[in-house]
Amino acid sequence: MNTEIVALKKKIIEVSYNSQEGHIPSSFSILDIIYCLFKGGYVLRKKKYLNNFILSKGHGCLAYYAMLFYYKKISKKVFLSFCSKNSVLGGHPDINKSRYITASTGSLGHGLPIISGMAFADQLNNLKKKYYVILGDQECLEGTTWESMFIINKFNLNNLTIIIDRNFSRNEAIPLGNLKKKLSGFSKNVQSINGHNHNQIYNALSKPNKSSFPKVIIAKTIKGNGSKIFQQNSWHHRFPNSRQELNNLYLSIKN
Repeated sequence: MNTEIVALKKKIIEVSYNSQEGHIPSSFSILDIIYCLFKGGYVLRKKKYLNNFILSKGHGCLAYYAMLFYYKKISKKVFLSFCSKNSVLGGHPDINKSRYITASTGSLGHGLPIISGMAFADQLNNLKKKYYVILGDQECLEGTTWESMFIINKFNLNNLTIIIDRNFSRNEAIPLGNLKKKLSGFSKNVQSINGHNHNQIYNALSKPNKSSFPKVIIAKTIKGNGSKIFQQNSWHHRFPNSRQELNNLYLSIKN
C-alpha cells in the first residue's frame, strides 16, 4: 500500500467535505498519474514549476491541487479554501488565479489544442522542453481533440506526451471502441498501461521517444480507485454530508 497516495486521497475527501464541492472519483482516477509526474520531476524540478503541464480533464483538479499542497506550493489554508469565494482554487483550474495553472480547463477538449500550440512554438524556436497533458477518455469524443491530433501529426510534435485517463466511466453512452487502434493513425508511439501502477507509469514516461511522433499513453484506470464507495456512479459530483460519513469514507480508502 502506498501510504502517500492514501494520505492524499484522505486530504481530497477532507477538502471536498469542507467546501461541499468537487469531483472525488475523477480525482482518484488520475491521482497516481499526477503523483508520478510530480515525483518523477516531469512538471516540477528543483522546486521549480516547469509550466509544461495541462490538466485538460479539469474537473479532476483536486488531484492536482493535492500535489501542489504536498509539495508546499500552496498552504493548507489555500488548499482548504477550495471553491470558496475569492479562492485561487476553483472547481476547474483557472490560469488567472495561480502561476501553477498553465491553462484554464474544464470545458472538455481545450487542453490538447492549447498544449499543442505551446509544443509547436517551442519546436519553431528549437527549444527542448517537453510537454504533458492529461485528457479524460470522454474528451476523445470532442472534435477539437482529433483536429489537434492532425496538427500534432503534421508537425511531428514529439516533444509532447498525451496521457488519456481511460476509466470507461461513460462508455455506455458512446463507446470509444479500440482507442489504441484509432490513435495509431496519428502516432506510432501509442502504449497502454495500468494507470494505477507506478512502475508502469514511470516506465512509460521515462522511455525515450526516438520517433517523430508524440508519445501517447492510454492509462487504464478505475474511477474512484481505492474505494468501492466512490466507484458508484452516484458519487460523480457528490461530497460527504456529515462528519460521520467523512470518517466512514476515510476508512474505505485502501490505496
